[in-house]
Amino acid sequence: MIVAATRKLQIAALCCGVFPKHIEEQRGQFENMFAAWIDAAVAARNAKRPTYDQVSAEVTGYDVVEKGQYPPSLDDVDVLVVSGSPASCYEDEPWIKKLATYLRDVYENKPAVKIFGGCFGHQLLFQTLMADHGGRVVKNPKGWEIGVHQVDLTPEFSSHFPESLRDGKLSYQFLHQDVASIGGPLPPGWVQLGKSDLCDVQGLFLPGRVLTFQGHPEFDKVSNGLCTKLLEGYGMIPGSRVDEFLELVDREDSRTLAGEVAIEFFLSKP
Repeated sequence: MIVAATRKLQIAALCCGVFPKHIEEQRGQFENMFAAWIDAAVAARNAKRPTYDQVSAEVTGYDVVEKGQYPPSLDDVDVLVVSGSPASCYEDEPWIKKLATYLRDVYENKPAVKIFGGCFGHQLLFQTLMADHGGRVVKNPKGWEIGVHQVDLTPEFSSHFPESLRDGKLSYQFLHQDVASIGGPLPPGWVQLGKSDLCDVQGLFLPGRVLTFQGHPEFDKVSNGLCTKLLEGYGMIPGSRVDEFLELVDREDSRTLAGEVAIEFFLSKP
């Protein structure tokens, strides 16, 4: 007799920004968006698996910017998620320096804890872990990447997820103007995720340890539409391009499939 069992992933979301009230009322804060994305991916993944191979996930948020919150212990944490942010990772901000130091310490001393970064989280991890290899984060000379864009995955990355990534492509929401710039070869074991038309470094992968996406797979059409309009209101993107960006936001995506890839990474052995 096979007994049904569910493995529960404990995920700590290090939230690097706070959404204004009108966005929070519709989609919550970063931890809520990540929880919704992960829950949808878990449901899709579980539907393809037998009853004895089921997964659930619990996301706990920590405000690392305004409250300086971090998990009190990582003993029961399976995954650290580093969110997006209105800040740039190269800014001289104490909270960014503290977070970078924390992530380096987890990477070097907590091998059982997976690390996932999205957008700012991707960039900060890249800047922190690749600095000794010529990596840096800069403003994108191609400008903003906003809305749903296709990422053409490298064969090396796709080969680690053969069931999910047969066609070598993913698409999800984007909202960024900073990009990672690789100054030389990646360290042994590291794999580049892929590229899009507007960004050559769409993420990094170290099997069993680190996965980053330049995009915002946790965003849906509503959340990214609201964020895009917010940037317009702040004068950060030209009003003449807002309609173009919102049309891109409204395109179909494969964010749930990207979530299934993330879940597979979360469950992988260190």
